[in-house]
Amino acid sequence: MSKNTLKKGQYVLTPRFCTVKIDKVFRSQENAAKAGYTEPTHYKDYDFGVVGKSIGINRMTFAAYRK
Repeated sequence: MSKNTLKKGQYVLTPRFCTVKIDKVFRSQENAAKAGYTEPTHYKDYDFGVVGKSIGINRMTFAAYRK
């Protein structure tokens, strides 16, 4: 899936939300959660996870974190 990196602006395919754009990249899941990114996307990768944050009705932003 990833080639050892996910970057801001990159698009990834997630099982829950289809194709999403990465708006931020965090060093850990804990840092992403502190910033409000807690919605699971079920993204499958050994190196990275992807989570979402609601920014309004039917609107979300997504972030990657290193596992």
